[in-house]
Amino acid sequence: MDTLPQTRSLHSEEPEDSESDRLYRAYGRKVRDLLSQSDAETWIEDLWDMYTGFTLFSQEAGYDPRGHNRFVSFKELVFFFRDIGAMTKK
Repeated sequence: MDTLPQTRSLHSEEPEDSESDRLYRAYGRKVRDLLSQSDAETWIEDLWDMYTGFTLFSQEAGYDPRGHNRFVSFKELVFFFRDIGAMTKK
């Protein structure tokens, strides 16, 4: 009885996946799932609506020491969806 774990042949046609390859594919699946709900342009519009509402609330609520960080995060999300939208149109 063979008790050694099976390994891939050195001449196997399928390269062994690295941890980072599996992580990138998992990220890709999450992005695909997210974009199956709405396209990138719709996400950008929704993000603007959310950020606008948040900004109006912040003006009424007073000073927010994390306001700049939130804007940077928002901007990065908008750029992310813009880039994804461009990739899907190719």
